[in-house]
This record gives sequence, structure tokens and C-alpha cells, in this order.
Amino acid sequence: MYKLTDEGKEYLKNGLPEKQLLKFIENEKSLEEVAKFPSSQIATGWAKKNEWIIIENKIVKLSEKGKNIIDKKTDLDKALEEIEEKGETKEELIKILLSRKLIEEIKEIKKPGFFSRLFGKKKEETKPEVAKAVKGEIAQLTPGLIKSGEWKNKSFRKYDVSAPAPRVYPGKKQPYIQFLEDIKERLIGLGFQEMRGPLIETSFWNCDALFIPQDHPAKSLHDLFYMKIPNKGKLPDENLIAKVKATHEGGWITESSGWGGVWNKEEATKLVLRSHTTAVSARTLFENKDKPAKYFTINRNFRPDVIDAGHLMEFYQCEGIVIGEKLTFRHLLGFLKEIAETVGLKEVKFKPGFFPYTEPSVEGFVKHPTVGWIETLAAGMFRPELLRPLGVEKSQVLAWGLGIGRLAMAKLGIEDIRMLFSEDLEWLRKTPLVK
Repeated sequence: MYKLTDEGKEYLKNGLPEKQLLKFIENEKSLEEVAKFPSSQIATGWAKKNEWIIIENKIVKLSEKGKNIIDKKTDLDKALEEIEEKGETKEELIKILLSRKLIEEIKEIKKPGFFSRLFGKKKEETKPEVAKAVKGEIAQLTPGLIKSGEWKNKSFRKYDVSAPAPRVYPGKKQPYIQFLEDIKERLIGLGFQEMRGPLIETSFWNCDALFIPQDHPAKSLHDLFYMKIPNKGKLPDENLIAKVKATHEGGWITESSGWGGVWNKEEATKLVLRSHTTAVSARTLFENKDKPAKYFTINRNFRPDVIDAGHLMEFYQCEGIVIGEKLTFRHLLGFLKEIAETVGLKEVKFKPGFFPYTEPSVEGFVKHPTVGWIETLAAGMFRPELLRPLGVEKSQVLAWGLGIGRLAMAKLGIEDIRMLFSEDLEWLRKTPLVK
């Protein structure tokens, strides 16, 4: 049997503090105002635990759950009424009410036994007795108690493992950062080496070395961020420049007719914010030549896209190249499927694509749990017009640029790419660690 404490009676009459807080907030209040509310810490703690309020930018708002419950009786409200009327309620609610000291147990003193009555001891009436805390009992060991030595004369309250406790959110890595690091570790595990390149790149490495024509639409102001100060950079050695120029104008020794026209050296010196990590691949191929190798990079790129649920102006890309003889398009598709499956995405499909620097080319799609198929894998085999000027004469090169942000969307189950950089604490806390 149980009965209400004075605090329990007060809450039965006026409502639980967390319910009173909802009415006080109405639509929203500042944290400073909420702090002045009576029993603010208790009310706020339970309201957050019940997901009745949302705290953002020092503003406290009612959640949809909070709005729906504000004029309704909760299970705890009903439990207080049941304790008042019949002294009992559901076991799980009793534990919560006891932990909040809103009820106390009523213990009965046993009647004297047979021999006590036989030898004439006075019959005692059964009286209810409330279980009281032992005098001097403490629940928390404080620095003050330790320094003074008073803890030696105190008894400690028993720890109730079934009592509700505030939810603790331990520190963890931001989900997208953790996803990128996980991909990096998996690629290293597959035998790839990491390659690096500058974020500010010359148009030569960003476009010309990749056999992108100088009048290609991708080089317009709508697809590149051009640097203003400084606006020009240094080109590599003249021998490489001459080979790239000859390839663009007439195909050089690649059995191609090139793009025709006159290749402009001045145009190649313009500085841009790197628009794709394929520029890093070009630099790496120039240094590596025909040596068999596997490289990758995960880094940022910049394009003046319209920001929406699937596009950002600054985004991460996962670039990979495999250098070796007798490599085929079949090998490329196998690599792409293996990478997708490595991050837990089993459903992958491909369709033919076009890129100025690869032939054949392919676009890959992965299945998002709610959005459906999203394009995230762009790949192909580097053309001779790109490879020969860079000194790759015998090998084939498989290449891909993965929209790693879209892969993360599918893996994390989000529908808006902007969520990857969100400051929403609730989302950051609830998003599980990537497995």
C-alpha cells in the first residue's frame, strides 16, 4: 500500500510541474524566462525526457507531442489519483513516483504471535506506519562532505537501479565526419593509397589536362568559381604543356582528332576553386606514370549549384583510380559495386554516361530507403587523350568520382543533403554511429 506525500498531494491538486511548464511556455519562451519558473529544473528535465519540449538557440518550444498532451491526463496523473483513492497503481508507475518522492509506502506492524497472547502480553492494535528515511541519510557524496569528514557519520541511500535517470548523451563524432572516415578506412583496407591536391587549382589541372575543351560549357561562370585575387597560377613544365596543347588541337599521338581550334595557354593559367577531385587524379598520374597502383582521395570541391535537397555549393567527393595493364570496363563495375556494398548499400544499378575524359563512361545509382534511386557513382576508363600526355603509355586507368554526400544520405537514411551539416542537436544525438 502507498500514500501520497505532501508534494504528491500538491501535484495531484495543481498538476505535475512538467505539465504546468507546458502551459507556462504556451508557444515558446526563452531559456532565461523558463529558468524563473518554479521547480524549473525538475519540470524542464521531465518535459525533455518525455519529448514535450524542444530547446534550440536558447528558445524553448512545445513539440507536437507536448501540444497534444497539454490538456490531457498523463499516466502519472492517473497514477496519483489511483494512489489517493485505493493506495495502488501499476508497478512501473510506482517506481517512478517513489523515485520522485511523490508517494511513500505504508508498512503494517504485525500482530503479536500466539505465545505472546498465551502468556498475557497486551494485544497491540495494528497501526499503519510510514517508512521514513533514516536520519542523516545522503544520496550524493559531495566534495564538502569528503573534506569535512562528515561522510564517516552518514549512511548512504540505497541505489535503485530501476529508478528513471536523465538520459546522458556522450560525446561522439559528427555522423557525416564519421561516415567519411569509415569510407577512408575501408578503401585503405582494400589496398588503396591516399592522394592529395590543392583546393585552389589552375584551369590546366582542373580542365585542360583532363581533355576538357576550353570552350566546354562546364568552364562557364555557372560551373566554376574563378579566383579574383590572385587570378592566375603557375603551369607545369613546357614539355607537358606542349603535349596537352597538341592533343587538344589535333589529337597528337592518341589516334584522336582532338577538339580542333587553338589551345590558349593564358586560359589554362586561370585559378579556380577545384570543381572535382579528378584534378588530383591527373596530378597523381603525371607523377606515377605506368606503375601499377590504386589511389583514392576524399576531399572538398566547389561548384555554383543551386542549393537544394540534393545539391550543395561545397561538397565532398570520393575519387579513385586503378592503374594497370589489361584492365577492363568489367573490372570498373566490379569495383563500384564492391565499394557500394562495403558501406552497406546492396542495391546498385548502372546506365551509360558521358564525360569528356572517360570512354566508356557509366553513371551509378544506389537505392535510398525513402527517396528511391539516387545518382551517386560517376565513373569510366580514362581516355588516351588524358593518359598519353601525362606519361601513361601502356596502362589502362579505371576512374570514378563518388558523390559521397549522396552515399551518406542513403546510409544515414536522410532525405536532404543539407542535414549532413546540420546543427540540429536532436538529430546529432539520435543518429546512430555508422557500422
